[in-house]
Amino acid sequence: MFHFQPLYLPFSLGLDWEPLLLPVFCIFMPIHLAVLATAIVHISNNSLKFILIRNFIDKKVLISFGITAVLGAFIGAMIQKHIGADFLIYETHVLGREYAVDLLAFVVGVLMIVFAVLDFIPLLSRISFGTAHFPIGGLLSGFFGGLSGHQGALRAAFLSKSALKAEVFIATSVCMSLLIDAVRIPIYLSSESKSLNENSLNIILACFFAFIGSYLGKRLFVKRKIKNIRLLVAVFLLLMGIGMLLGVV
Repeated sequence: MFHFQPLYLPFSLGLDWEPLLLPVFCIFMPIHLAVLATAIVHISNNSLKFILIRNFIDKKVLISFGITAVLGAFIGAMIQKHIGADFLIYETHVLGREYAVDLLAFVVGVLMIVFAVLDFIPLLSRISFGTAHFPIGGLLSGFFGGLSGHQGALRAAFLSKSALKAEVFIATSVCMSLLIDAVRIPIYLSSESKSLNENSLNIILACFFAFIGSYLGKRLFVKRKIKNIRLLVAVFLLLMGIGMLLGVV
C-alpha cells in the first residue's frame, strides 16, 4: 500500500539538493532505504541533465576526478551496506521517550551536521584546489557519496575553483555524479530491493518534482537567492543531523 507524504523539496535552483531530500526521506523511511531512494531520484534527474549538456564534458577532468570517485563510491557504499541498522550504538531519552540510534544513522547525522556547518564558514569559500588535487577530491567525493549521499559539496569544492567554464563545470560534475550513482545504487539494491516497492510512489513523485525543479532552476537562477537558499538548507540539515543523533528522526 502506498503512503504519500507531500514533502518533496528538490527545487534545486542550481543547488545540489540531494542532502536536502535525504533527511526528508529519513522522516518517512529507514535510513538505508532513504539513502537508496534519494540516490534513485538523484540519478534520474541527472540522467536528464546529462542528455542535455553532455557535449560540454571535459574528458581530462572527468578521468582525473572520476576514476578515484568511482573507487571511493564503491568503498563507501560497501561500508554503508555493512554498518547498518542492526548495530545499535546508544539510546537516548527525549521528552520522556526512548530512542535507539544505530551506527549508520549516527554516521549520516554527523555528516549532515558537518556539511551544514561548512556552509557557515566563509573562509572555506576562498579555498582553491588545482588539478593535481582532483584524484583526492574524486576519492573523497565518491566515498561520502557512497556512504551517505553527500557528494556534491566536496565535488564542487574541488571543481569550482579550477577555472572551468560554467557549462563545462556543470556537465562534468553531472557526469561524475552519474558514475558515482551507477556504482552505489546496485550495492544498495542488493539489500534493500524488497523494501523499495513499498515506497515506490514517493520516489516517483520525488523524481517528478526534481525534473520540475531543474527546469525552473535554469530560468529563475539568481545568485543572491541561491545563497539564501543554501543557508536555509544548511539550517535544515543541522537540525535534521541533531535529530538523527538524538534518535528522534
